Amino acid sequence: MKRRALSLSLSLLLLAGCAPAPEPSPTAAPTASQSPEPVSFDTFLAGVNEARRSAQESGEPMDISAWTSDFREQNNTFTEAEMERLLTPHNLEKPLTLETAREDIETFFTLLRTTYGAYDYFGGDEVFGPLEEQAIAALESGKEEGDILYSKEIRDILYDAVSPVIRDGHFTIGRKHLIEEVRQEPYYVPDQYIADPEAEGLDPAYVKPTIGPDGAITYGFFALSHDGSDLPETLGGYTLDWQPCGMADLEEPEPFVFAERAYEGLPMLVSRKMSPYEMLPESEAELERFASCGGEYADAPVLLFDVRRNSGGSDRWIMDWFEGWTGQPCASRWVFGHRYSQLSCKAFSYPEEQMGNWRVAQEEGTWVPREGVTFLLTDKGTASSGETVVEFLHSVENVLVVGVPSSGCSLVSSNWHFYLPNTGIEVYFGTGLSFCEAMENRDGVGFLPDLWVNPTEAPAAVARLCAYYGLNPQ
Repeated sequence: MKRRALSLSLSLLLLAGCAPAPEPSPTAAPTASQSPEPVSFDTFLAGVNEARRSAQESGEPMDISAWTSDFREQNNTFTEAEMERLLTPHNLEKPLTLETAREDIETFFTLLRTTYGAYDYFGGDEVFGPLEEQAIAALESGKEEGDILYSKEIRDILYDAVSPVIRDGHFTIGRKHLIEEVRQEPYYVPDQYIADPEAEGLDPAYVKPTIGPDGAITYGFFALSHDGSDLPETLGGYTLDWQPCGMADLEEPEPFVFAERAYEGLPMLVSRKMSPYEMLPESEAELERFASCGGEYADAPVLLFDVRRNSGGSDRWIMDWFEGWTGQPCASRWVFGHRYSQLSCKAFSYPEEQMGNWRVAQEEGTWVPREGVTFLLTDKGTASSGETVVEFLHSVENVLVVGVPSSGCSLVSSNWHFYLPNTGIEVYFGTGLSFCEAMENRDGVGFLPDLWVNPTEAPAAVARLCAYYGLNPQ
């Protein structure tokens, strides 16, 4: 990941998810028992609002035409029987031979070429052609006709071939996520707070705005890393004991998809999933309640919206909630393309007359004014339609995202399960391509928070902040 340098000037710093620096403190670097001078809440919020408004209203043009050309010459790639086989779960039925294993590898790359939404985005034939040759060479290396082969070996060959190229949070081969090779995880140093990171000359890649033990906005050590091995052990005289943030440790006695609660007197919406659980009939009613209750919170002076560990589902629930909450349809700046391929038309029942074309839609973005303050809680479990909540709320005034970056699972949409014809290996990927706010692939990185907080502590930290700055509605 190419990290953007963090500037403590107001505009650049807030675009990176940070805030203006407080006035220099004459005291030594504070710890948990010595809080720094507080940052003005109004100043911090105004900076976030301005950065978000600018991203919605004056960002660079979002153009995906280079990756969405017509492809009608592919409309007869598969027979009806072959499509049925590709869309139907099945196990290995006959002993796997070199010939049938090679056929599955070739079918996999044909699937990508004809169906995958980000095929051209990740390089098209120029990139994937050599990868197919590499995969077949790996299969044939040291083998002879008649050798015993296993599906797991084919899965690993395909995974090793494309995982260095495809950065897609949804894509799995045999239920192995490609993104795990490059996924960036959040780390932090507990109980270390910095009054003025600029004055101390600290590398801004490791310093982010956070909520201190008394509730004041301050700075702490937070960073993204694949496995933590590249994080510095010392910085500016601080000894850094980096710890993984991970996801929120939820202590909920019963599973649910949506609930309305209160946390220390603050109204709190908890959204754990954007689709119903098959084994919980009441979850459909919970989602219907979620979709319909937005208007009841339209005038809330303070609102907590918890989407930690929300793995996604369908966007329609948040779309309805958002319209009730703001009085208008979702207004985020985005561009979306869906590939009407032979297989996607069959899987999603799209009109066959559109086969071989892309359907592209675009929203220029509208800034939504709002008086109350909303705190959106996220963690690395916030993915797919869970991240859609982040995208939508980025278009609304007075929203602060608290926690750690979301999963990073939004580049490729309209995902489906495919099954290779001989091995039955499950391949899961999408037929769409989308960007929000900027032409940036956030998969594996996610949307950065405004206030970095270990997710298990996020609700308590927000409550402290509200008490410190007098935001409590009582």
